[in-house]
Amino acid sequence: MAFPLKQKTLKYTITSSDITTSAQDLIIPVIDEFIVKDVIIKSDATGLAGGTNFVLSVDNAKGGLTLLETAVSGLGANATIDLANASVSGLQTVLESGKKITFANTVAVGTGAGTIDVYIVLEQVTSGAVATQ
Repeated sequence: MAFPLKQKTLKYTITSSDITTSAQDLIIPVIDEFIVKDVIIKSDATGLAGGTNFVLSVDNAKGGLTLLETAVSGLGANATIDLANASVSGLQTVLESGKKITFANTVAVGTGAGTIDVYIVLEQVTSGAVATQ
């Protein structure tokens, strides 16, 4: 049965000092499956500090687990990063049913009051797919 694909963009704001080296949930588990079409990260006038790399991961059962990894130094003042220009890796993937996206830093926790806005662009794979913030 054919159905029109629907796209949804979710936005999250993260403060640098809230980023630890342990994975924290960014998006709650989805119902059914979504293709992660893109991730766009925009920093404020301060940006991130403290960690080595900022990492977005998925807890899928199949496929690669790193969605995006980029140097924290590249998310300084007024920067924009997406899947295509992440300094380490960026990968479109399918977010499996019941799975989620997490965020963390490598090496050290974040410091300071700088913030990033993280936009996750999702396209539903199945007609009943639901993603919420």
